[in-house]
Amino acid sequence: MTGDLSAVREVWAQRSQARTRADLLYLLYVVALSVLVFAAPVLQMSGTFLARPDVLPALLHPLAPQVTTTVSLAAASVMVMLGAVRGPALIAPFFTATLAASGIRRRDVLWRPLARALLVPALGIVIVTSLIAATLVTDGAATGAGAAWFVVAGVGTGLLLGAAWLGGELLGTMHRRLLAGVLLVAAALCTALPHAPGLGGAYPVTETRPKIWALLLLGAGVIATAAGFSQLDRLRGSVLREQSQRWASTTTIVTTGDVAGAAGMLQLPPSAGRRLPAIGSRPLVLLYARRDVVTWLRSPERLVAGVVVALLAAAALAGSTLLTGPLAWGAVVLGSAALWGAGGTLVDGIRHGVHTLGAPTLFGQSAAVQVLLHSVAPALLLSVLATLGGATTMLAAGEGLTAVEMVILPAALAPVMIVGRARDAAKGPMPLGLITPMPTPQGDMAVIPMLAWQSDAILLAVLSGAVLAGLGLLGPPWLLGGAAILTAAMALMAWTRMRALRR
Repeated sequence: MTGDLSAVREVWAQRSQARTRADLLYLLYVVALSVLVFAAPVLQMSGTFLARPDVLPALLHPLAPQVTTTVSLAAASVMVMLGAVRGPALIAPFFTATLAASGIRRRDVLWRPLARALLVPALGIVIVTSLIAATLVTDGAATGAGAAWFVVAGVGTGLLLGAAWLGGELLGTMHRRLLAGVLLVAAALCTALPHAPGLGGAYPVTETRPKIWALLLLGAGVIATAAGFSQLDRLRGSVLREQSQRWASTTTIVTTGDVAGAAGMLQLPPSAGRRLPAIGSRPLVLLYARRDVVTWLRSPERLVAGVVVALLAAAALAGSTLLTGPLAWGAVVLGSAALWGAGGTLVDGIRHGVHTLGAPTLFGQSAAVQVLLHSVAPALLLSVLATLGGATTMLAAGEGLTAVEMVILPAALAPVMIVGRARDAAKGPMPLGLITPMPTPQGDMAVIPMLAWQSDAILLAVLSGAVLAGLGLLGPPWLLGGAAILTAAMALMAWTRMRALRR
C-alpha cells in the first residue's frame, strides 16, 4: 500500500513540480517568524485602534456573548451546506482518479488536504477572537487571562467549524439539511438565553467561567477533528469525483477572469420539487412570479441560504444606524455586500430573460419584458426579508417605533439590489481591450482593469448602500427618494446594456 502511494506521489510531483521537504520546512520557518515579528505588533496596534468610544459599546453590550454564540452556530450551518459544494477533504482530479478509486485507504490519501483545509476556519476564528480580546484588554474591560481563554475557545470553535464542513461532505442530502436546520434553530434560540453557551460563554467580560467553556470547546474540537479523520474512508467516490472536477473547472475559469462563470459552476443542480407545475393561468405577473417561486423551491438549500443571508444583512444594515464611526460604515459595507449576495439566489429568472436576447419569442414576451416580470417576485421577497431583519434588530435593541430608519434602510436597498442584478446579468463578455497587455516598469497592469470590470457590480452595490445610509441621516424622505433614484438609474443601465447586447 505504501509503495503504491509513494509511486503515485512521485509521478504527481514530477508533473506539478511539488514542494520538497526542505521547501515545506522553510515555509514553516517563514510563517513562525512572521507571526512573531509582524502578527503580535499588528494585533496590539489593531486593539489600540479599535478601543474607541464608537466600537467599545458594541463589544461591551450585554447581548454580545449571545450574539457571538449565534454567529458561530450560524457559521457552522453555512459550513455544513458548503460541504455539499466543496468539501475540505478534496484533492486534484488526478489524485481522485488514481487513489480515491483504488484499494488504498482514503484516509491515507485525504488526511493531508483535510488538515490544510481545517486551518482556514481555525485561523479565521482565531483572528477574530484575537482582535476582540486585544480591544477589550486595551480598554481594561478584560484581563489577559480571560482574553487568552477566549482565543483558546476560538481555536476549539474553529475546529468544530471544520468538523461541520467535513460533515456536510460526508452526509447525504436529507441528513445534511437536517443538521443545518438544527444549527440554525439553535442559533436563533441562543439569542433568548440569559447566559450564552459555547464561544459566547468564554467571552472575556462574561460573569461565567471562560476557562471551563474554553477547555470544553477545545476538547470537543480535538475530538471532532479526530473523528473526522477516522471517517474519511466513508467518503463516496462519486462525491469526491464530482467535487474535484467542479472545483478544478471553477479555478480554471477564475484564472481566465470570468468570475461570474466560476460562481455558476459552484451551483448545485436542482434537487427537489421536480413535479411542481411552473405554468399556470394569467395574469402575466402572477405567472412569472409562480415560475420564480418554483425555481426557488427546486433548490431548497440555496433558497434557505439566501433567506438567512438576507436576514443577517438586513440586521447589519439596521444595526449600523445605532453605531457611529468605522463600526457603522463597516456594518453598512458588510450588510450591502451580503444583501447583494442574497439577491443572487433569487434572480435566475432575470438571468434567463437576458439569455433569451436574440432568440425567438417563445413565451410571447420580449427579453426586456421577461426581465421586468421576473424582477417582481425577487424584489418583493427580498424587501420583505429586509423589513423582517430590520424590525427584528429594532426590537432586539429596544428601540421604539420612532426608529423607522432601521427598517427603511434595508427595505429600500432591496429593490436597488434586484435591479442591479438585472444590470449585472446584461453585462456581456469582457471587452478584448481590457485583456491586452499594459507593460509598465512595475510589470503588466492589465489585471487592474480586468478586476475593475469584474467587481463593478459589487462595488456599485456597496456604494448604493453607503449613499442610502448617508441619506438616512437626513431623514426617511431623503432615504426613500435616494432609493427611487438609484433604482431608476440601475434600470436605465440595465436597459442600455440589453440594447447593446441586442446589436
